[in-house]
Amino acid sequence: MRLKAAALLAALALGTLPATAAQLGGLGQMIFGNSFNFSKANIDTAPVKEIRVGKLGVTLQRTRLAEVQKAFGGTIQTDGEGGGKAVWLCYAGEGANTWFISNALGGFEFVMMVAAESSTRPAGGCDAAPAGFTAPDFGIPGLGAKSADLKATFGAASGSKIAYRSDRPGGYSDIAQYIGYVLKGGKVAGLGVGETSVPTQH
Repeated sequence: MRLKAAALLAALALGTLPATAAQLGGLGQMIFGNSFNFSKANIDTAPVKEIRVGKLGVTLQRTRLAEVQKAFGGTIQTDGEGGGKAVWLCYAGEGANTWFISNALGGFEFVMMVAAESSTRPAGGCDAAPAGFTAPDFGIPGLGAKSADLKATFGAASGSKIAYRSDRPGGYSDIAQYIGYVLKGGKVAGLGVGETSVPTQH
């Protein structure tokens, strides 16, 4: 990501891994890494409140990876070192790969990002989705939505990679919610949503 806060960049920078270690891939890597330009807020309010995945409601920065694992099983995996480490669960099913990711700012425990990508093949390291698992409902245009749906929701949408960000006050620091879309053929093929702390501007 290209959020201006140096601390954020440090927290999200990727580390190096042994060849045998798990690797975060697909939309999970894109939302965790540097694939979208979230340099400034371009929407007024944070549109994602709760992310519904079958029977489970996920709230960024509040739901633990352990809660996701309890609901759906799977293997918690790790990629990177120090502030650049990612810890995640990934499920393949319902025509999509879905990642739940924590980082240093989430104490490697709380879900800080959720990403979904249309695919008929499991991404590397993804577990088979169990019964009752569904592709995430973010409460915003999701997989298969058209660019016109993004324009109607956010007011603007152009290109094959689209980034949105909103900032809100949050105690000792502001909270940035960021949303990254990947479009193919004018339809959403993947999206990721995350939250992070940024230095206050007041």
